[in-house]
Amino acid sequence: MAHISGITITKNTRGNDFDLIINYKKNPELVTSILDNNNMKNPISPYDPKFVAKIKKSEKQIAEGKVHKLDMNDIWK
Repeated sequence: MAHISGITITKNTRGNDFDLIINYKKNPELVTSILDNNNMKNPISPYDPKFVAKIKKSEKQIAEGKVHKLDMNDIWK
């Protein structure tokens, strides 16, 4: 068994294959890179689902034109 910075390689029970375990919290860039290179979506999001829902709702409102524009000169009045 080899263990390097959140990456563990172990020989499986059959003895001829190896299992690769990557700790997402220690190596999020590596996991994301592997998933992107294999056209897979990352099932683990570092963001709270409630926060993601708010952002998606805001993006939808922007697309529908439901926005308020402020004059930069009037902000501090």
